[in-house]
Amino acid sequence: MRVLIAGGGTGGHVYPAVAIAEEIRKQVPTASIAYVGTRHGLEARVLPSLPWIRFFAIHARGFPRSVGWETVRFVWSLVTSCVQMLAVFIRFRPSVVIGVGGYGSFVPVLIGAFLARFFPIRTLIHEQNAVSGLANRALAPYVDEVLLSFPQAAASLPKVRRIAVTGNPVREEFDRMHRVPATYRSFGLDPSLRTVLVFGGSLGSSALVRSVLQAKQALAVDGSLQVLMAVGERVDERAIQEELALAGVRNVVITRYIDRMADAFAISDLIVCRAGATTLAEIALCGKPAILVPWRGAVDDHQRANAEALAAAGACEIAEDDDMLSCGLVSRIRGLVHDDEQLARMAGNVIRFAPRDARTRILGEIRWTMKEVRA
Repeated sequence: MRVLIAGGGTGGHVYPAVAIAEEIRKQVPTASIAYVGTRHGLEARVLPSLPWIRFFAIHARGFPRSVGWETVRFVWSLVTSCVQMLAVFIRFRPSVVIGVGGYGSFVPVLIGAFLARFFPIRTLIHEQNAVSGLANRALAPYVDEVLLSFPQAAASLPKVRRIAVTGNPVREEFDRMHRVPATYRSFGLDPSLRTVLVFGGSLGSSALVRSVLQAKQALAVDGSLQVLMAVGERVDERAIQEELALAGVRNVVITRYIDRMADAFAISDLIVCRAGATTLAEIALCGKPAILVPWRGAVDDHQRANAEALAAAGACEIAEDDDMLSCGLVSRIRGLVHDDEQLARMAGNVIRFAPRDARTRILGEIRWTMKEVRA
């Protein structure tokens, strides 16, 4: 089996791809696995730590939202990436191509679907969100199978050959997480305090960061609470640390990015974050209470659809961006993190959404499509 996985840009696409690759490697040790993405996406940072995955970079760009210079640049990158992908197919010779969404997946899967007319290649796409993204919507009619995390995502897809609801795969490290004092100390935290994890996805969220900073004095006086906050690549981590130090805040730990996210989840009593599908799958698998703040800029407002799917089952609370601007978010955090009954109720409800067998289901669908090509 030679598997080519394509897509990325953000953790919401990259981490499910890694989870799929891990399962293939575990169940099919002889498989060769490659990944196609861009040099600027999160995949370029994550994949070097996984030397068993061969990485190919292409010059992909997102779909233009209006006609103009961006359209010219998009067309040029489309032509360039098509040529690059033909070279990748010649060098790697995949038997299966899996798109995980994001603009980096469009050309690889499209080329794979075209070559499937002449060679024994199978193509699949995986949609993480409750509303399908642009790349997956464009590719759905041409692939052999569409894999969904949320069944309602089928409503946003055009005619497809086959659909399977598999859930959203989560990396193996989340299966092995443990709450131990040493993990707290590795983050500079106190094991005796209630811990709130705040992050805005792989790219960070300036709005979430501002909401915490605006309420830093309220956080500082709560001696039973501590915050671990990942600010992302676009925020000046050192400036925030200096601001907190000048204000005498000692219970907020700032980091640019958390590489050991499973460890951070393990020690968290409450998670505050955006509502990307991969993050929600990780929250569900770990059984963690959460306050979700859907990002309004998400395509088709899919983060709100993701969050509402959990909120309808009492598995999370939803906050709005307006809550953050008024410092209301921190008030909700302080109220909820000390409410043991509500935390337990939310944890029990969210774990029902845990995608415990998503990885094996996806591998099963891959094998099914490959049996079809041999038939």
